Amino acid sequence: MATMVARAPRVRPDDVFFPAMVLLILGIVFTGFSRTYFLAGMMRAKLPNTLVHVHGAVFVSWILLLVAQPWLIVTHKVKWHMRVGVLSLIFVPSMVILGVLTLFDFIRRSPSDEGFLKLILIGDLEIITLFAVLTSWGLLARRDAASHKRLMILGTIAIMGPAIDRWHFGIPATLGITFGLPLLVLAYDLCVLKGVHRATAVANALTALWVLTLIPFAKLAFWHQCVQWIRHA
Repeated sequence: MATMVARAPRVRPDDVFFPAMVLLILGIVFTGFSRTYFLAGMMRAKLPNTLVHVHGAVFVSWILLLVAQPWLIVTHKVKWHMRVGVLSLIFVPSMVILGVLTLFDFIRRSPSDEGFLKLILIGDLEIITLFAVLTSWGLLARRDAASHKRLMILGTIAIMGPAIDRWHFGIPATLGITFGLPLLVLAYDLCVLKGVHRATAVANALTALWVLTLIPFAKLAFWHQCVQWIRHA
Protein backbone atom coordinates (compact mmCIF):
# COMPACT_ATOMS: atom_id res chain seq x y z
CA MET A 1 0.00 0.00 0.00
CA ALA A 2 1.36 3.37 -1.01
CA THR A 3 1.75 5.85 1.78
CA MET A 4 0.17 9.26 1.15
CA VAL A 5 1.99 12.13 2.76
CA ALA A 6 -0.10 15.27 3.11
CA ARG A 7 1.87 18.40 2.47
CA ALA A 8 1.16 21.52 4.45
CA PRO A 9 0.07 24.40 2.22
CA ARG A 10 2.93 26.73 1.36
CA VAL A 11 2.76 30.06 3.12
CA ARG A 12 3.21 32.89 0.64
CA PRO A 13 5.15 35.99 1.74
CA ASP A 14 2.09 38.12 0.82
CA ASP A 15 0.00 36.13 3.32
CA VAL A 16 2.28 37.33 6.09
CA PHE A 17 3.34 40.81 5.04
CA PHE A 18 0.02 42.41 4.06
CA PRO A 19 -1.97 41.17 7.08
CA ALA A 20 0.91 42.45 9.22
CA MET A 21 0.76 45.84 7.50
CA VAL A 22 -2.96 46.28 8.17
CA LEU A 23 -2.39 45.35 11.81
CA LEU A 24 0.36 47.98 11.95
CA ILE A 25 -2.06 50.56 10.54
CA LEU A 26 -4.68 49.52 13.12
CA GLY A 27 -2.09 49.91 15.87
CA ILE A 28 -1.13 53.39 14.66
CA VAL A 29 -4.75 54.52 14.60
CA PHE A 30 -5.56 53.02 17.99
CA THR A 31 -2.54 54.47 19.78
CA GLY A 32 -3.03 57.86 18.16
CA PHE A 33 -6.70 58.21 19.04
CA SER A 34 -6.89 55.96 22.11
CA ARG A 35 -7.14 58.71 24.72
CA THR A 36 -9.54 61.02 22.90
CA TYR A 37 -11.69 58.46 21.09
CA PHE A 38 -11.33 54.71 21.68
CA LEU A 39 -10.77 54.69 25.44
CA ALA A 40 -13.20 57.59 25.80
CA GLY A 41 -16.11 55.43 24.60
CA MET A 42 -15.97 56.17 20.85
CA MET A 43 -19.49 57.48 20.13
CA ARG A 44 -19.67 58.64 23.76
CA ALA A 45 -16.37 60.49 23.49
CA LYS A 46 -16.49 64.24 24.06
CA LEU A 47 -15.85 65.38 20.50
CA PRO A 48 -16.58 68.92 19.24
CA ASN A 49 -19.73 68.11 17.27
CA THR A 50 -21.77 65.51 15.37
CA LEU A 51 -19.72 65.96 12.19
CA VAL A 52 -16.54 64.87 13.97
CA HIS A 53 -18.37 61.87 15.45
CA VAL A 54 -19.57 60.76 12.01
CA HIS A 55 -16.11 61.34 10.58
CA GLY A 56 -14.56 59.19 13.30
CA ALA A 57 -17.08 56.36 12.90
CA VAL A 58 -16.65 56.20 9.12
CA PHE A 59 -12.85 56.33 9.21
CA VAL A 60 -12.66 53.62 11.90
CA SER A 61 -15.04 51.46 9.86
CA TRP A 62 -12.70 51.82 6.89
CA ILE A 63 -9.72 50.70 8.97
CA LEU A 64 -11.65 47.64 10.20
CA LEU A 65 -12.61 46.82 6.62
CA LEU A 66 -8.98 47.16 5.57
CA VAL A 67 -7.92 44.81 8.38
CA ALA A 68 -10.53 42.20 7.46
CA GLN A 69 -9.80 42.03 3.73
CA PRO A 70 -6.32 40.42 3.64
CA TRP A 71 -7.32 37.98 6.37
CA LEU A 72 -10.26 36.86 4.25
CA ILE A 73 -7.79 36.13 1.45
CA VAL A 74 -5.41 34.27 3.76
CA THR A 75 -8.27 32.08 5.00
CA HIS A 76 -9.36 31.44 1.38
CA LYS A 77 -12.69 33.28 1.72
CA VAL A 78 -12.26 35.06 -1.60
CA LYS A 79 -15.99 35.41 -2.30
CA TRP A 80 -16.50 37.14 1.03
CA HIS A 81 -13.53 39.37 0.27
CA MET A 82 -15.22 40.46 -2.96
CA ARG A 83 -18.64 40.93 -1.35
CA VAL A 84 -17.33 42.95 1.56
CA GLY A 85 -15.08 44.92 -0.77
CA VAL A 86 -18.13 46.49 -2.40
CA LEU A 87 -18.38 48.67 0.72
CA SER A 88 -15.24 50.45 -0.49
CA LEU A 89 -17.33 52.10 -3.20
CA ILE A 90 -19.27 53.81 -0.41
CA PHE A 91 -16.45 54.42 2.05
CA VAL A 92 -13.91 56.06 -0.27
CA PRO A 93 -16.09 58.98 -1.51
CA SER A 94 -17.68 59.34 1.95
CA MET A 95 -14.26 59.66 3.56
CA VAL A 96 -13.11 62.26 1.05
CA ILE A 97 -16.21 64.39 1.65
CA LEU A 98 -16.13 63.98 5.44
CA GLY A 99 -12.39 64.62 5.48
CA VAL A 100 -12.79 67.98 3.74
CA LEU A 101 -15.81 69.02 5.83
CA THR A 102 -14.08 68.08 9.09
CA LEU A 103 -10.95 69.95 8.01
CA PHE A 104 -12.94 73.12 7.31
CA ASP A 105 -14.79 72.71 10.62
CA PHE A 106 -11.48 72.45 12.50
CA ILE A 107 -10.14 75.61 10.86
CA ARG A 108 -13.32 77.53 11.80
CA ARG A 109 -13.09 76.39 15.43
CA SER A 110 -9.33 76.64 15.91
CA PRO A 111 -7.82 79.68 17.68
CA SER A 112 -4.40 78.78 16.23
CA ASP A 113 -2.37 81.27 14.21
CA GLU A 114 -2.80 81.42 10.45
CA GLY A 115 0.61 79.92 9.67
CA PHE A 116 -0.26 76.70 11.49
CA LEU A 117 -3.71 76.55 9.90
CA LYS A 118 -2.23 76.93 6.42
CA LEU A 119 -0.01 73.91 7.06
CA ILE A 120 -3.00 71.92 8.30
CA LEU A 121 -5.11 72.94 5.30
CA ILE A 122 -2.46 72.11 2.70
CA GLY A 123 -1.29 68.92 4.39
CA ASP A 124 -4.78 67.51 4.93
CA LEU A 125 -5.98 68.38 1.43
CA GLU A 126 -2.91 66.69 -0.03
CA ILE A 127 -3.33 63.50 2.00
CA ILE A 128 -7.06 63.33 1.26
CA THR A 129 -6.29 63.70 -2.44
CA LEU A 130 -3.55 61.05 -2.23
CA PHE A 131 -5.93 58.68 -0.43
CA ALA A 132 -8.62 59.23 -3.07
CA VAL A 133 -6.21 58.72 -5.99
CA LEU A 134 -4.53 55.57 -4.66
CA THR A 135 -7.64 53.81 -3.35
CA SER A 136 -9.64 54.65 -6.48
CA TRP A 137 -6.81 53.25 -8.57
CA GLY A 138 -6.80 50.22 -6.31
CA LEU A 139 -10.51 49.62 -6.85
CA LEU A 140 -10.10 49.92 -10.60
CA ALA A 141 -7.20 47.44 -10.42
CA ARG A 142 -9.10 44.96 -8.21
CA ARG A 143 -8.52 42.12 -10.72
CA ASP A 144 -4.78 42.69 -10.44
CA ALA A 145 -4.21 41.36 -6.92
CA ALA A 146 -0.62 42.59 -6.60
CA SER A 147 -1.54 46.18 -7.50
CA HIS A 148 -4.85 46.15 -5.63
CA LYS A 149 -3.49 45.13 -2.23
CA ARG A 150 -0.59 47.58 -2.43
CA LEU A 151 -2.73 50.53 -3.48
CA MET A 152 -5.39 50.00 -0.80
CA ILE A 153 -2.75 49.81 1.94
CA LEU A 154 -0.62 52.66 0.60
CA GLY A 155 -3.70 54.82 0.12
CA THR A 156 -4.67 54.28 3.75
CA ILE A 157 -1.12 54.94 4.93
CA ALA A 158 -1.48 58.37 3.29
CA ILE A 159 -4.08 59.40 5.89
CA MET A 160 -2.12 58.19 8.93
CA GLY A 161 -0.70 61.68 9.57
CA PRO A 162 -3.39 62.85 12.04
CA ALA A 163 -3.01 59.65 14.12
CA ILE A 164 0.80 59.91 14.12
CA ASP A 165 0.63 63.62 14.95
CA ARG A 166 -1.18 62.74 18.18
CA TRP A 167 1.97 61.00 19.39
CA HIS A 168 3.26 64.58 19.87
CA PHE A 169 6.65 63.98 18.29
CA GLY A 170 6.39 67.22 16.32
CA ILE A 171 5.67 67.98 12.66
CA PRO A 172 9.12 66.90 11.29
CA ALA A 173 8.83 63.50 13.00
CA THR A 174 5.22 63.09 11.82
CA LEU A 175 6.27 63.78 8.24
CA GLY A 176 9.23 61.44 8.57
CA ILE A 177 7.15 58.54 9.91
CA THR A 178 4.39 59.14 7.35
CA PHE A 179 6.98 59.02 4.57
CA GLY A 180 8.73 56.03 6.13
CA LEU A 181 5.67 53.76 6.21
CA PRO A 182 5.36 53.40 2.41
CA LEU A 183 9.06 52.54 2.36
CA LEU A 184 8.19 49.32 4.21
CA VAL A 185 6.20 48.21 1.16
CA LEU A 186 9.05 49.27 -1.10
CA ALA A 187 11.53 47.26 1.00
CA TYR A 188 9.21 44.24 0.84
CA ASP A 189 9.06 44.51 -2.95
CA LEU A 190 12.84 44.60 -3.17
CA CYS A 191 13.16 41.52 -0.96
CA VAL A 192 10.42 39.42 -2.57
CA LEU A 193 10.08 40.72 -6.13
CA LYS A 194 13.73 41.75 -6.50
CA GLY A 195 12.37 45.04 -7.82
CA VAL A 196 9.76 47.69 -7.04
CA HIS A 197 6.15 47.17 -8.10
CA ARG A 198 4.72 50.02 -10.19
CA ALA A 199 1.99 50.77 -7.64
CA THR A 200 4.55 50.98 -4.85
CA ALA A 201 6.81 53.25 -6.89
CA VAL A 202 4.01 55.66 -7.77
CA ALA A 203 2.66 55.77 -4.22
CA ASN A 204 6.10 56.46 -2.75
CA ALA A 205 6.78 59.16 -5.34
CA LEU A 206 3.45 60.89 -4.59
CA THR A 207 4.05 60.63 -0.83
CA ALA A 208 7.48 62.21 -1.24
CA LEU A 209 5.90 64.92 -3.37
CA TRP A 210 3.40 66.00 -0.73
CA VAL A 211 6.02 65.92 2.03
CA LEU A 212 8.43 68.05 -0.01
CA THR A 213 5.80 70.53 -1.24
CA LEU A 214 4.09 71.16 2.11
CA ILE A 215 6.33 73.99 3.32
CA PRO A 216 6.82 75.71 -0.09
CA PHE A 217 3.06 75.63 -0.78
CA ALA A 218 2.37 77.19 2.62
CA LYS A 219 4.21 80.33 1.52
CA LEU A 220 1.80 81.03 -1.32
CA ALA A 221 -0.64 83.92 -0.74
CA PHE A 222 -3.45 81.79 -2.15
CA TRP A 223 -3.61 79.72 1.07
CA HIS A 224 -3.97 82.86 3.20
CA GLN A 225 -7.09 83.71 1.21
CA CYS A 226 -8.37 80.13 1.59
CA VAL A 227 -7.98 80.17 5.38
CA GLN A 228 -9.72 83.53 5.61
CA TRP A 229 -12.57 82.34 3.42
CA ILE A 230 -13.06 79.15 5.47
CA ARG A 231 -12.98 81.05 8.76
CA HIS A 232 -15.62 83.54 7.66
CA ALA A 233 -17.78 81.36 5.37
